Amino acid sequence: MHGRRRQAQKESTEAEKAQTRQQVERYCALNQQVMELKAASVFSTESLSATKRLLEQNTELHTVWNYRRTIFMHLDAWQNADERQQMLEQELNFMLEIIQKNIKSYWMWGHRVWTLSSLPRPEWKRELGLVAKLLALDARNYHGWNYRRFIVSQLKAVAADAHAVDESEFAFTTEQINRDCANHAAWHNRSKLLPSILAHKSESDQQQVLQTENDLIMNAIYTDPEDQNAWLYYDWLLDIQKSDDDRCRLLRNKITAIQELLELDEDSKRPLIELVSAYAELQRLAPDTISDIEKADCLDTLCKLKNIDPFRAGRYSDMSRTLGQQWALSV
Repeated sequence: MHGRRRQAQKESTEAEKAQTRQQVERYCALNQQVMELKAASVFSTESLSATKRLLEQNTELHTVWNYRRTIFMHLDAWQNADERQQMLEQELNFMLEIIQKNIKSYWMWGHRVWTLSSLPRPEWKRELGLVAKLLALDARNYHGWNYRRFIVSQLKAVAADAHAVDESEFAFTTEQINRDCANHAAWHNRSKLLPSILAHKSESDQQQVLQTENDLIMNAIYTDPEDQNAWLYYDWLLDIQKSDDDRCRLLRNKITAIQELLELDEDSKRPLIELVSAYAELQRLAPDTISDIEKADCLDTLCKLKNIDPFRAGRYSDMSRTLGQQWALSV
């Protein structure tokens, strides 16, 4: 999982190696049994049980997940809504057990989507609560976040007020980012929700929301200036502004915040790069608004970056040359 060091493995004893060989032999025998059942098109409760035992040992067998779905649809219970409900609820419980063994399994998440979609009476709110608990195990897991977006889309489809669902989900991303500002998945999910949030606000309320976003970004940047997530979200926020005037205003806020940050650590690389990027974007949008002092500051920053980050010195020299020519300044 993210942020966790891999533990060094100790040498196995002969007894442990023998035990492992026995486990491998049993696994191979079970795998062969399931493949033979599939080849023979056996769709029974016995074949369903065999696939369950195999998937408990290895969740990455997408062929077995596909076979398992086919078995379900061939059972007599599938035709009865109540029996299918009970059967698939048991399947959801089964996946809750194995998800903790491998929370990053593509096939398991896909099977869970199919299971919920096949339920006669799915409980989307309960599932949203469950996925929140699963994300507590690994808050940056993009499989879980993608699955959460699916659940939210289903909730919105049946909700009396779909916008209220977006508002609640937006608040959830705020909670996750405040808990860990390096949670890229939470920032990404927030970017999916913000356009909908803004669309339901008045002009003045939109400005308030954007100010809140600016404050959230600044808090993340002050927490960890070198982490890329908040900076990337800031760039995305610039892109969705309605006018160049709005972009320039946001860029000015960014420059002011970076300058304050650099007073605490003048050699912090990422803020220095972002400062140059902000000046370059201002040059593109509103060149007349950049003062001579700011132009000199930008070129000095590029010189500093060449010393701090020598591997990219050529890039910084090229940027200095380009901006110097645009500003008619010697580099």
